[in-house]
Amino acid sequence: MKIAKIILSIITMFFATLGLVKILSLDIAIPLMLVSLATLLLLRSVEYKNNRDKGGFIITCLTAVFVYVVVIRLTFNLLI
Repeated sequence: MKIAKIILSIITMFFATLGLVKILSLDIAIPLMLVSLATLLLLRSVEYKNNRDKGGFIITCLTAVFVYVVVIRLTFNLLI
């Protein structure tokens, strides 16, 4: 689980950097960055659930779902 968190954090920072320095278009970099961030949040929510921290689990899970909804909405707006 620790390795997955590290990999997802590096992917998030990588796509954020690519978008900021204009190597990759922001239309591509932002959704990829947000998907990896939401996946990282889901991984954290599983950790909270295993530690029996109900409040942390609910907050991180809802935040991840919100970020996924934003990515889906953003992607559909770019396609139209």
